[in-house]
Amino acid sequence: MNYNFDEVIDRNGTLSYKWDARDINFPENPNALPFWIADMDFPCPEPIVRAVQKRAAHPIYGYSKVSDDARALIAAWEKKRNGWDVDPGWVDFTNGVVPALSAMVAAFTEPGDGVIIQSPVYYPFRESVENNGRTVVNNKLLFDGEKWNINFEELEELAEKPENKLLILCHPLNPVSRVLSVEELQKIADICLKNHVILAVDEIHSDLIFRHCRFYSMAALSREVEQICVVATAPSKTFNIAGLQMSAIIIANEELRKKFQKEMEKRVLYIANLFGAAAFEAAYADPECEEYLEQLIDYLWENYLFLDAYLKENMPKIKCQKPDATYLLWLDCRELGLGNEELQKFCLEEAGIAFDVGEWFGGDGAGFMRINIGCPRSILKQGLELLKAAYDRRNF
Repeated sequence: MNYNFDEVIDRNGTLSYKWDARDINFPENPNALPFWIADMDFPCPEPIVRAVQKRAAHPIYGYSKVSDDARALIAAWEKKRNGWDVDPGWVDFTNGVVPALSAMVAAFTEPGDGVIIQSPVYYPFRESVENNGRTVVNNKLLFDGEKWNINFEELEELAEKPENKLLILCHPLNPVSRVLSVEELQKIADICLKNHVILAVDEIHSDLIFRHCRFYSMAALSREVEQICVVATAPSKTFNIAGLQMSAIIIANEELRKKFQKEMEKRVLYIANLFGAAAFEAAYADPECEEYLEQLIDYLWENYLFLDAYLKENMPKIKCQKPDATYLLWLDCRELGLGNEELQKFCLEEAGIAFDVGEWFGGDGAGFMRINIGCPRSILKQGLELLKAAYDRRNF
């Protein structure tokens, strides 16, 4: 089936957090065009829609369990897409990656312990550490003008400190849209192995990889590395079903898996979302969903090319780094010469666009904005035209 990602579907009034909660999140301009939170304005693959509709037709919506086939399905997907041999018995299910990350912090560290994150990074990482009474230890990424890189020297110094027990790795890197090489991943793994640091790896965007890159799952590097990894993945970004809150946590190490399961029981996070369970099975069982994914990757790349060309022609002081993955791109607005508050005001109030603010991601994110290009190209064009009008009025 060919999917029409150019189709504009009105999401207003559908209880969409992206569209219907702008008054809460952006009160300065609740009508701003939303390019922020990480869901796409595309319909889900048809097999997922059919599966959810079929389950919805049954009039009882009680507590749910995951299909007996679900563990084998995600294991087969990991083998095919990432070359990782997963035992289905290693898989647990949670209602989202963020709650699972919070449980990992609690399960694998003690109050006051250090948890390493690598900013600029998805801000719930920091919140998961702080909310559990642990210490955020920042291994800031280094920007070389073209891409963001791991500061390995600093990482080694931090990992050597015995109080730092856990590293949360976002891969692909969000918000800077980088896929790490196998050499870079091995270097991180070697540091963690040497210093007995557990690796919690968020691979939720790992299916959305552009054609010039290859994604390697951290845990697939070796059996030794696999034993220190706790991997979080989900169909939510891949197939635009984040609202169904269904994620898979893969842990080869039995001791770590039992610790995680115990923490999940404390939080009562082990009961599946009814419709998420149906969608999960359809996502990984029906070949049409993978066809959808391949078409989606190409459409998103064309959106990036359109964005990059538009900026270079019309707003050369705003630059977009070439992405390796995802529909979340990182805009470098530093040449505008605006402070953080003024940049936010310029985008939100003058241009009428709601971005994720770079400062939210920590590290050296000031002066950057994260844009979600997971939308029909006409909406992307509309947003860029709004931005250009404000840019021209400022005479940058």
